[in-house]
Amino acid sequence: MKLFKNLSIKNKIMLGIGLTFILSMFFLLGIVIYQFNDLSAENQSLIEKELLERKYDKYQTLVEKRAEILSKSYHLYLEEKAAEDKSVTESEIRNTISELNQSQTVSDMYYFIYDLEGETISLPPTPELEGTNRKNLEVEGRKLLKEMITVIKKNGGGRISYPYMNPITNEVETKYGYVKKIEGTEMFVGAGGYQSSYYNIVDQLLTEIYEIRNKTIYLLLISFIVIMVVIFLIIYDISRYINLNFKRLLSSFKRVEKGQLNYRLDIKSQDEFGSLAAGFNQMIGRIKKLTYNDPLTGLPNLNFLESQLVETLQKNEIKAENIYLFTLITENLTLVNSNYGYQKGNEILQELFQRLNKSLSEDTTIARKNDEFIFYFKSTKTKEEIKEYSESILKVLLKPYDIKNNLVYLNLKLGIAVNEEHCNCSELIRKSRLALHFVNQKNNIKFFDQSMLGKLSGKLNLESKLRKAISNRDFKLHYHPQLECKTNKVVGVEALIRCNKFKEINISPEEFISIAEETGMILELGQWILDTALKQLKIWQNKGYDNLFVSVNIAPEQFQQDKFVSKIKDLLTKHQIEAKYLELEITERTVIKDVDYTVRILNELKKLGVLISIDDFGTGYSSLEYLNRFAIDKLKIDKSFVHSNMNLNIVKTIIVMGKNLDLEVVAEGVENQSELDFLIKNNCDYFQGYYFSKPKNASEVEKYFGKDNLN
Repeated sequence: MKLFKNLSIKNKIMLGIGLTFILSMFFLLGIVIYQFNDLSAENQSLIEKELLERKYDKYQTLVEKRAEILSKSYHLYLEEKAAEDKSVTESEIRNTISELNQSQTVSDMYYFIYDLEGETISLPPTPELEGTNRKNLEVEGRKLLKEMITVIKKNGGGRISYPYMNPITNEVETKYGYVKKIEGTEMFVGAGGYQSSYYNIVDQLLTEIYEIRNKTIYLLLISFIVIMVVIFLIIYDISRYINLNFKRLLSSFKRVEKGQLNYRLDIKSQDEFGSLAAGFNQMIGRIKKLTYNDPLTGLPNLNFLESQLVETLQKNEIKAENIYLFTLITENLTLVNSNYGYQKGNEILQELFQRLNKSLSEDTTIARKNDEFIFYFKSTKTKEEIKEYSESILKVLLKPYDIKNNLVYLNLKLGIAVNEEHCNCSELIRKSRLALHFVNQKNNIKFFDQSMLGKLSGKLNLESKLRKAISNRDFKLHYHPQLECKTNKVVGVEALIRCNKFKEINISPEEFISIAEETGMILELGQWILDTALKQLKIWQNKGYDNLFVSVNIAPEQFQQDKFVSKIKDLLTKHQIEAKYLELEITERTVIKDVDYTVRILNELKKLGVLISIDDFGTGYSSLEYLNRFAIDKLKIDKSFVHSNMNLNIVKTIIVMGKNLDLEVVAEGVENQSELDFLIKNNCDYFQGYYFSKPKNASEVEKYFGKDNLN
């Protein structure tokens, strides 16, 4: 086996084909020999049966013909005597038939004639027995004449087999024959042959078969030798040709391995190697394209950008110019792919590139990697000017994308890095990506700065603490009362998560919730909040606070997860709470991610009976068109509008708009009586804020239930 591995391809081919042919020939010879032996051994009995059948047919034909001749002769003889007016005795008739039988003989057999009483009429081999009665003749316990007479009387004739002494071998053998009644007489004629007679024929046939087998084997061996020589010459020529082309192909791969992507294999034959060469050249062209181009957009890829950026950094000697490198990432592309398929997702990426390409100058180098677009340019502009420029680009890119007549908004983040002294290509790209980790909802553009390195370390540390806190269930819920403006009565509470361990290290809920959303831990945490809030609501209902609802904030990742509605339904069933007492708060950022998906999920929740509130309304995402399509119950005005006198007209507008859309309006962040008076005057339905109470634990907030709390 080791020797075979060390052989060249040429010799392997020759050896492989040669061994295959030799084994095939031996296999063929084995089959031939086996078939002949099988014919001589297993099928010998079939030959004997066939020969016996033919013997029977022969005896039947001859005996029936002899019986017919004897019958006619018998009747002619009687007619002649009648014409001569002479009487005929039975003895004369028998003698005449006997003489006639003996005069018409066959070389390899004889005919015997008996009457139905067993008297011998004619027996050519032993004429001395003629005239004797052999009805009781017995051989090996069998009454031969009686058996024959029975066949004659029953059927008029038929096949017979019986033991009888063979005068040639002087041994008792089975004799096969046929008997037939001579019509018009009480006599029958018969004939047969001994078993040994056709055994000799079988032996002759088998001898001929063996001779044919041997001749066939000799012929195959001679043909094998001749064919082997011819095939060897053909194999040698073919293997030499194959070996030569394989060497050329191997040499080509080695050249490509060294980076010679412009090399082409020159084999112009019309056979498989010609096709292989054409395929190789096409593959190298494709590799070259894939090495430096993105297959979807046709853009240069990161490899090309890095090669260009290295060159640009080396040539950038003018201190007044900076190199700005941007990394643009689409956060919710996976969601688009899941809902509409990868083809539609790719179409969005292509449109995104078209918009980006039109927004950038011609000297900007753009590259794509997965769901990222990376581009850079040289500029003398300040960071503030670059940020304004970036905002104008994002404004174009953030416009909705049309998918199957549904408008989809992309969540885009933009990280920017500026070259510094001794900053190389990889470091510049890494810094722009690092800046992406610090992009937030209100500011989706970030410049890298050195402080981010320490912050990122702290962020990773916080993520670790958060995982541990979730595992240990170190969280608790506080409840922020929501009051009806006209009655000052608590109608519901908003469940808010708190963690003492994070409070001790000055980590706000907004910070650790943001980390939870980024890492996916919000799914487990959000499920715990829902479960705990509904459990507490059931406790309050059992105390008689039947009309109280609990409001729970739902993160975008929760809203987009599989079987979200089923999970809500299961929790309501678990705690035996009617759906109308659960309110889900979702942000404008959540609902606008995928309008079509949002409409479907909100309709399912509405059918279930759950209340839906749009949280932080007015921060700039929604439009009247979408609000009209969404199955929602409340608008929750962002506290930034309530606190500012300059924005009071916006608050009025939102309240009026809510009324026109048949929606209830909630104002959050109310901190003084004047703010509350303004809301009551403008027919706001509900309010919550520190003016009434901070978020409290369950036992403390319970004190406010069922009271006119501000009087």
